Amino acid sequence: MSVELDGRVIRAVDLNNDAFRAKWKALPGNVQNEAMERIRSLFGLSLDQLPAGLHIHQLTGKDVPSRLDPTKKVSVWTMHITASSGYKASFTLEKGTVYLRICGLHDSVDKGP
Repeated sequence: MSVELDGRVIRAVDLNNDAFRAKWKALPGNVQNEAMERIRSLFGLSLDQLPAGLHIHQLTGKDVPSRLDPTKKVSVWTMHITASSGYKASFTLEKGTVYLRICGLHDSVDKGP
């Protein structure tokens, strides 16, 4: 089986966003542990075959500044970082890299991705 790495496959995850890191510190330890496992599971995923359990979806009508070019707007995505769906994270997906933006309680991430 061959996996095409260009285009719609997640090849990297960037955790270096200051807002994400600040919100991460506020998460309970057990949530951080579960969330890290889910974040690790992103590597190699194709956007055309996302696992239902992560509840990854693109938010409509909520474009955000690109991490690669802040003068441009790009789509923002969210995913559940816990199985209970109580916690989510938002990210952009640019050139095969997931750039995490924020994490926290489900509703707060939806309101300000």
